[in-house]
Amino acid sequence: MAPSEHIEWFGENRRWFEAIPVARYDDPVPACPGWGIVDVVTHLAFGLGLAYPAGLQAAPEASADDALSAVPWPTSIPTGDGARDAFCRHMNDCEAVFRSTDPDTPCWTYAGPGVAAFWFRRAAIETSLHRLDVAAALGGETDTIRLDRVHDAVVETVDFAVPYGTDIVGAPSAALRIRIEGHADHLQLGDGPAGAEITGDGQAVLSALWGRPHDGVAVAGDPIVATEWTSVIERAFAGR
Repeated sequence: MAPSEHIEWFGENRRWFEAIPVARYDDPVPACPGWGIVDVVTHLAFGLGLAYPAGLQAAPEASADDALSAVPWPTSIPTGDGARDAFCRHMNDCEAVFRSTDPDTPCWTYAGPGVAAFWFRRAAIETSLHRLDVAAALGGETDTIRLDRVHDAVVETVDFAVPYGTDIVGAPSAALRIRIEGHADHLQLGDGPAGAEITGDGQAVLSALWGRPHDGVAVAGDPIVATEWTSVIERAFAGR
């Protein structure tokens, strides 16, 4: 997907979150144990809305501490209308920065030196993950991600999360093959022969990789290999 498509995707998700009634902010989010909707909203407002623009404006060779040192982290986390106001302000500002930045601008990323387009894509996918979490918590709503976007999110998992996560916790002993229904390509986590294969509806496959509740996924081969890979992915995305 093109960087401009990632910005549009991010904008759609931003507007969806802005429409959530503040009266629902205390509802629990089962996919994020211990969190309510307000925690997801503030996590995105500060961990994305403030941090991602700082990342794309930092020098490519910066350390994580240096890249994020100028972020004006809040001294206290707002609730209720304050949380909604913070979300609207910071996420709108973030989108404006994205739209005014050349996607090929060199910058720091979680994966090391990269370009601004990394942050556009990460923002789209991060907000999609939490949109699914909150949609399920709100109940009565079926939320979906388009097939092309699901495939892009899985590719990002292969491109970013797997190398990043395996640097931290090491790689499982066997590879994991991924097949998405309706898409001709197959993807693979790790090198060499696959010890297991995940097949199913794209969104269910993505939820499985993200360690979220899912239905409609079949695992062939060694299920331990699949579990090991989801643990690597979860570690890569922790706090991101």
